[in-house]
Amino acid sequence: MEQETKVEISQALGNIQMVSQGKYLGLPMVVTRSKQQLFGYIKDIIQQRLKRWKNKLLSAAGKEVELKSVALVMPTYMMSCFKLPKKLCKEINSIMANYWWGEGNGKNKMHWTSWSKMSLDWKTGGLGFKDLGAFNTALLGKQVWRLLTQPNLLVSKVLTNRYHPKESFFKCKVPENASWIWKGLMGARQLIEKGVRRRIGNGKSTKIWEDSWIPDNHQGKVTTHKPQGCNLVKVDEMII
Repeated sequence: MEQETKVEISQALGNIQMVSQGKYLGLPMVVTRSKQQLFGYIKDIIQQRLKRWKNKLLSAAGKEVELKSVALVMPTYMMSCFKLPKKLCKEINSIMANYWWGEGNGKNKMHWTSWSKMSLDWKTGGLGFKDLGAFNTALLGKQVWRLLTQPNLLVSKVLTNRYHPKESFFKCKVPENASWIWKGLMGARQLIEKGVRRRIGNGKSTKIWEDSWIPDNHQGKVTTHKPQGCNLVKVDEMII
């Protein structure tokens, strides 16, 4: 807002002090439309932190602990709110891979295996490093589940009234002017939809042929086609 408006509001609220752009839990307090402003500093922070560590003095186990407990944890809060660009995830993976394999004479040493293989589970031959893209989707999916199961939360009410006041969360469209937070949550919608099932209750709000309500079914939907002349629409019509 304009400077005059800021001063007027500050005086009306008891001469509170105006603050400039800052951060809260690692996130910028003012989110702009610039992806570089929002996501760029994550890569910079990880890169600066890795430069402080003397990887020549660490064993492979020491590097593994530092990457998993520090580098991979730093963007966690950001990934629980926003969908990180694929390019950024690749750049962060590249930074960590270079740190893992080390450098000599100012050049990165040869990478004897890809980072994707190192991100596999121990049982499948990997080292258990997190796949940032999958981890990001999982964190966003957790937030989606929270919105679905706790509709009385303030954030749930705000997002529902803003983006799908009359439609289901799984059927609403994503407007072009939607916030990055909402677009990120929509990126995890498909993942949640595969596993979510409706509670029947009295069955008056569950559609027989369209909703996912069968627990032991892969898709949760009725597999048979709707017979011709069938007038059954809601599950409550099947309850005797």
